[in-house]
Amino acid sequence: MDKTRSEATPFAPGTRLRHYKGGLYTVVGHCVIEATLQPGVLYRPLQGDMQEVLWMRPWAEFQDKVATAAGDVDRFVVLD
Repeated sequence: MDKTRSEATPFAPGTRLRHYKGGLYTVVGHCVIEATLQPGVLYRPLQGDMQEVLWMRPWAEFQDKVATAAGDVDRFVVLD
């Protein structure tokens, strides 16, 4: 478990993010994925019909680049 804590995400709860496809999200908190003990991020959409649903993604995927027709882009960008 200590390894997971040392890899904690820099996204504080309340951080707003834009997904590379345009969706807006807010970070709810951090989690540990039970099956792998990897750190994860809990987040909620700020638009659409599923705003009450929490989503989880491994922290490593937040750091990923995504291949698009315009080239590689960050999966999520922090909004000011």
